[in-house]
Amino acid sequence: MVQQLRWAEEQCSKALRGWQSAQEEETRKLQQKMLQGQKAAVLAKVRQLQRELNQSRQQLEQLRQQLNEERANGQYIKDKMQAELQEAWRRMKAVEERHKEEMERMYKIQLQYRLAEQKQRDKGSAIEAAAAAASSEEASSPQPEKPSMSSSPRSSQESEKPCLKLLRNVVSVADPEKKYTGWKLIGRGGFGAVYKALEAATGRAVAIKEIDLQHQGCEEALKEILVMREKKNANIVTYLESYLVRGAVWLVMEHMDGGSLAKVVSKKRMAVGHIATVCRECLQGLAFLHANQVIHRDIKSDNILLGRDGSVKLADFGLCALLSPGQSKRRSVVGTTCWMAPELVRGEPYGPKVDTWSLGIVGIEMAKGEAPYVWESSAKVRCK
Repeated sequence: MVQQLRWAEEQCSKALRGWQSAQEEETRKLQQKMLQGQKAAVLAKVRQLQRELNQSRQQLEQLRQQLNEERANGQYIKDKMQAELQEAWRRMKAVEERHKEEMERMYKIQLQYRLAEQKQRDKGSAIEAAAAAASSEEASSPQPEKPSMSSSPRSSQESEKPCLKLLRNVVSVADPEKKYTGWKLIGRGGFGAVYKALEAATGRAVAIKEIDLQHQGCEEALKEILVMREKKNANIVTYLESYLVRGAVWLVMEHMDGGSLAKVVSKKRMAVGHIATVCRECLQGLAFLHANQVIHRDIKSDNILLGRDGSVKLADFGLCALLSPGQSKRRSVVGTTCWMAPELVRGEPYGPKVDTWSLGIVGIEMAKGEAPYVWESSAKVRCK
């Protein structure tokens, strides 16, 4: 009986252990399935995130490509515009050079024509003088130095003007076309033309400014000669002599071999030290003029001449004004618009300080290459 009980007990224990093992196996399998399910879910989430990351990378790459394309297009447009501007600048310079050559050729032809005309008139005047000497006692009176001017009706009328009489007393009576040789056109403006020539006797280079009296007027030409002749200064272009030839004044001055400041400014930007030097020299010249009651009224880079020795001198006194104790201010609006002081533009009373303003604009020219509003019309500049 005891043995049966023990056997039954062993059988129950075996059955219990088998059931426990089965339960444990079932539990393990269930846990394994749960882990596999979680792993699959995690893997699915990872794959989804990977797809989203790839999409983001693709979008970023597309944006980067678009940005590079836009940059390339922008650089291309910029390079194209710069190339077009350079080409336009080159063409403009070529046109200017051709225009300058044509103007030089035209003035050479005109000068040759004037010389031939003068010789012909001299020959005619000599014949008339011989005939007059044979028929009248007036032959003993001296013949005019410039028969071409006395022979024209307009010149005979002008000779009666007091200004022209004063001008004849100021100018020289020799023939400048014989005294000076190797004429070459070096500039042109509203007043006329400027030539470089050589003095036949010494070989010295001079500058000869031709002033058309119909454009500038006899009074202005006379004033320019007297100011340059009387106001001698190291910072003012030296006056040598002048002539009256066929209704024009030929003003002979020293030749500044460095050219005008405008030519330097158009080619390169100037260093601060060079700008300061030019301003100092110009201020010295202006201080001298103002101390002598003279306003220049047309200070600009075209009217500042340079020498290869470092000299800086003011030129072109065609628009200058003379002050007096009774008239210390002026109101007339003259000058070049972009360089004119505000009070001068508005027609208000002004004094020598307008030259200082104009020199300040020249300083901007030297620093930036051009004056403010230089490409605007005169009317717009005056409004600003």
